[in-house]
Amino acid sequence: MKIRINDIECRFAQSRYEIVKFSQNERYGKQEEYAEHGWILEKGFFVKDNQRIQAQLFNSPETCYTIATLRYDSREGCCDMETVGSRLLDLNVNDRNDFFDVYQMAEDRIRKQETNLESE
Repeated sequence: MKIRINDIECRFAQSRYEIVKFSQNERYGKQEEYAEHGWILEKGFFVKDNQRIQAQLFNSPETCYTIATLRYDSREGCCDMETVGSRLLDLNVNDRNDFFDVYQMAEDRIRKQETNLESE
Protein backbone atom coordinates (compact mmCIF):
# COMPACT_ATOMS: atom_id res chain seq x y z
CA MET A 1 0.00 0.00 0.00
CA LYS A 2 1.17 3.48 -0.88
CA ILE A 3 -0.73 6.70 -0.39
CA ARG A 4 0.90 9.97 -1.38
CA ILE A 5 -0.37 13.53 -1.31
CA ASN A 6 2.16 16.11 -2.48
CA ASP A 7 5.31 15.47 -0.36
CA ILE A 8 3.72 13.20 2.28
CA GLU A 9 3.48 9.43 1.75
CA CYS A 10 2.43 6.38 3.75
CA ARG A 11 4.09 3.13 2.72
CA PHE A 12 4.84 -0.32 4.05
CA ALA A 13 8.55 -0.73 4.78
CA GLN A 14 10.63 -2.75 7.22
CA SER A 15 7.61 -4.72 8.53
CA ARG A 16 5.67 -1.57 9.45
CA TYR A 17 3.80 1.32 7.94
CA GLU A 18 5.61 4.62 7.90
CA ILE A 19 4.60 8.14 6.94
CA VAL A 20 7.45 10.01 5.30
CA LYS A 21 8.15 13.52 4.03
CA PHE A 22 9.81 13.89 0.64
CA SER A 23 12.00 16.79 -0.42
CA GLN A 24 14.32 17.65 -3.27
CA ASN A 25 17.62 15.78 -3.08
CA GLU A 26 20.38 18.39 -3.23
CA ARG A 27 22.98 15.69 -3.99
CA TYR A 28 21.11 14.20 -6.97
CA GLY A 29 23.47 13.62 -9.90
CA LYS A 30 26.42 15.35 -8.22
CA GLN A 31 28.79 12.38 -7.85
CA GLU A 32 31.39 13.98 -10.13
CA GLU A 33 31.23 17.26 -8.25
CA TYR A 34 31.89 15.45 -4.97
CA ALA A 35 34.75 13.48 -6.53
CA GLU A 36 36.29 16.76 -7.76
CA HIS A 37 36.23 18.02 -4.17
CA GLY A 38 38.19 15.05 -2.85
CA TRP A 39 35.43 12.57 -1.99
CA ILE A 40 36.50 8.98 -2.71
CA LEU A 41 34.11 6.14 -3.57
CA GLU A 42 34.76 3.14 -1.27
CA LYS A 43 32.49 0.12 -0.89
CA GLY A 44 29.33 1.99 -1.89
CA PHE A 45 30.09 5.17 0.06
CA PHE A 46 31.67 8.51 -0.79
CA VAL A 47 34.22 9.17 1.97
CA LYS A 48 36.10 12.32 3.02
CA ASP A 49 37.40 13.60 6.38
CA ASN A 50 35.66 10.90 8.47
CA GLN A 51 32.33 11.56 6.72
CA ARG A 52 30.44 8.96 4.68
CA ILE A 53 27.61 9.44 2.19
CA GLN A 54 25.90 6.39 0.74
CA ALA A 55 26.51 6.43 -3.04
CA GLN A 56 22.87 5.53 -3.80
CA LEU A 57 21.83 8.91 -2.41
CA PHE A 58 23.10 10.53 -5.62
CA ASN A 59 20.73 8.45 -7.79
CA SER A 60 17.32 9.78 -6.76
CA PRO A 61 15.86 13.25 -7.38
CA GLU A 62 14.04 13.02 -4.03
CA THR A 63 14.99 12.05 -0.52
CA CYS A 64 12.74 11.41 2.46
CA TYR A 65 12.67 11.02 6.20
CA THR A 66 10.22 9.28 8.52
CA ILE A 67 7.72 11.42 10.40
CA ALA A 68 5.72 8.63 12.06
CA THR A 69 5.17 4.88 12.12
CA LEU A 70 1.84 3.06 12.27
CA ARG A 71 1.27 -0.38 13.79
CA TYR A 72 -2.07 -2.14 13.76
CA ASP A 73 -3.39 -3.10 17.21
CA SER A 74 -5.79 -6.03 16.73
CA ARG A 75 -7.13 -5.70 20.29
CA GLU A 76 -8.22 -2.10 19.68
CA GLY A 77 -9.01 -2.52 15.98
CA CYS A 78 -7.00 0.52 14.96
CA CYS A 79 -3.45 1.77 14.41
CA ASP A 80 -1.10 3.11 17.03
CA MET A 81 0.98 6.02 15.73
CA GLU A 82 4.45 6.85 17.02
CA THR A 83 6.02 10.09 15.84
CA VAL A 84 9.74 10.75 15.49
CA GLY A 85 10.73 13.61 17.78
CA SER A 86 9.10 16.89 16.79
CA ARG A 87 9.07 16.16 13.06
CA LEU A 88 5.27 16.26 12.85
CA LEU A 89 5.20 19.59 14.67
CA ASP A 90 7.96 20.93 12.41
CA LEU A 91 5.89 20.47 9.22
CA ASN A 92 4.50 23.59 7.60
CA VAL A 93 0.72 24.03 7.56
CA ASN A 94 0.24 22.52 4.08
CA ASP A 95 2.40 19.49 4.81
CA ARG A 96 0.66 19.02 8.17
CA ASN A 97 -2.75 19.04 6.46
CA ASP A 98 -1.47 16.52 3.90
CA PHE A 99 -0.06 14.41 6.73
CA PHE A 100 -3.45 14.11 8.43
CA ASP A 101 -5.22 13.40 5.12
CA VAL A 102 -2.72 10.62 4.36
CA TYR A 103 -2.94 9.31 7.93
CA GLN A 104 -6.74 9.12 7.80
CA MET A 105 -6.72 7.25 4.46
CA ALA A 106 -3.95 4.91 5.64
CA GLU A 107 -5.75 4.16 8.92
CA ASP A 108 -8.91 3.23 7.00
CA ARG A 109 -7.07 0.99 4.53
CA ILE A 110 -4.96 -0.72 7.18
CA ARG A 111 -8.01 -1.37 9.35
CA LYS A 112 -9.91 -2.91 6.41
CA GLN A 113 -6.89 -4.96 5.34
CA GLU A 114 -6.25 -6.30 8.84
CA THR A 115 -9.93 -7.02 9.46
CA ASN A 116 -10.04 -9.07 6.26
CA LEU A 117 -6.95 -11.03 7.33
CA GLU A 118 -8.46 -11.75 10.75
CA SER A 119 -11.71 -13.05 9.23
CA GLU A 120 -9.93 -15.50 6.90
